[in-house]
Amino acid sequence: MKVSSKKIASGVGWVAVSSLGNQGLRLVVKLVLARLLLPEDYGLIGMAVIFTNLIKMVSEFGMGAALIQRKEEELTEDHYITAFWTNIGVALIGYAIAALILSPIAVWFYDEPELGSLLPVIAISIVLDALYLIPKVKLSRQLEFRPQAIINIIAVIIAGGISIYLAFAGWGVWALAFNSIIVSVVSGILYFIQVRWVAPISFSKPAFMDLFSFGGYVLIERIFYFLTNNIDYLLIGKLIGKEALGLYTLGFILTDTFRSKVMNIFNKVLFPAYSSMQSDGKELKKYYLGIVHLNANVLIPIMVIFIALAKPIILIGFGEEWLGAAAPLRVLSLSVIIHAISGTVSTVIKSTGRADLIVKVNTVLTLLVTVPAIAIGAIWFGIVGAAWGVVVYKTIGLMVYQHYIQKIIGVPFIELLGKVYRPALASTLAGTIAYLWSTSTNLNTMAVLILGGLFIVALYGIYLYLFEKQLINKLINMIKRKK
Repeated sequence: MKVSSKKIASGVGWVAVSSLGNQGLRLVVKLVLARLLLPEDYGLIGMAVIFTNLIKMVSEFGMGAALIQRKEEELTEDHYITAFWTNIGVALIGYAIAALILSPIAVWFYDEPELGSLLPVIAISIVLDALYLIPKVKLSRQLEFRPQAIINIIAVIIAGGISIYLAFAGWGVWALAFNSIIVSVVSGILYFIQVRWVAPISFSKPAFMDLFSFGGYVLIERIFYFLTNNIDYLLIGKLIGKEALGLYTLGFILTDTFRSKVMNIFNKVLFPAYSSMQSDGKELKKYYLGIVHLNANVLIPIMVIFIALAKPIILIGFGEEWLGAAAPLRVLSLSVIIHAISGTVSTVIKSTGRADLIVKVNTVLTLLVTVPAIAIGAIWFGIVGAAWGVVVYKTIGLMVYQHYIQKIIGVPFIELLGKVYRPALASTLAGTIAYLWSTSTNLNTMAVLILGGLFIVALYGIYLYLFEKQLINKLINMIKRKK
């Protein structure tokens, strides 16, 4: 079944509502919590979630991606049932490993005794998330993202409100720890109400092998992706300490986490959409380049604002005790701009059934580029050096993946640059002027942030009006069709 452009547009719209709503609400919660908590609290959570998120990712076993990638005629109810019980079984085993094995290892590795009680509690969400994976998959396959948007936003509001209350009540780091558990509980209840799907006790070995033939590669790819994107947390926490990790975490949340949320808007919709057009190379190329162009127009100007106004953003938004996050914020923003150039490259490759290729590439990049670059940077230059290590591996990763995307769907690097160079130039001009002005003016910090931000937005708005009318018209038509 080929997915229509109208269905894709509708899906993108609702995933945008979900992701931007989530991101905005989460940012508000983090702003409040940062005022109530300390960098050390965020550092402790950063240390703990490295272990729990790895187990959480493994527990899915790649089944969700495999179910979405399969064509409609290739799936039976046995596939869903088998995937559900596989995830539950692996999640329970994963929780036991996290609580009984990884918890004491984390305490030993970081020399932080509080992780011994934090990790088992945070790990509860591993099992909770497995309970509603299949309802999410069913909705995603149908490109039904409106109910998912509503569920996600409700869960974030409830969890954020409780976390802020706990922080006010003096719970410290536990206000952050309970946040993910509350999100999982609320999401699970709402997904069950929406889908009304209950798995009977059954297991099909043929269905398992069919899904794992693809999901196994996805699992390995995600493990290496996770290690690549969390090795900085691991090394900073070990080599520099929890306060430095807390400062770095804030920079990462504002930049790379924001990038992943924006790109997730498209990945959630485009993985099933790409999969439906996997035999049509021209169609794949068209959608891929379109998303690269849209990514560039969204992410690059936002990251330039972070680069130009990092210091006032941190001071006004989070307080003076977080000022050490300004330097890594600038560098990590640059890494996001580099990442934005590649667009949804891994999603395109996976949708064509080449998850094995991503595994091979990520294995080499992780071992030969990511670990050495971030380790050397962290050891010699602290959290700023680690951030520059991220820039190095993002740059090399862009070049490697571009080689394969050209082979698979025929997109040369020069054509890719053609979609991003104008947004990059316009953003750089606006950001450079704003930065130079902000460092020479005598205005107070709040005025610098407001006026500098407005200047970048206004100048980029002029660029959009003069040079991106076609993109704006497409977005307006998408909104009209959605209405």
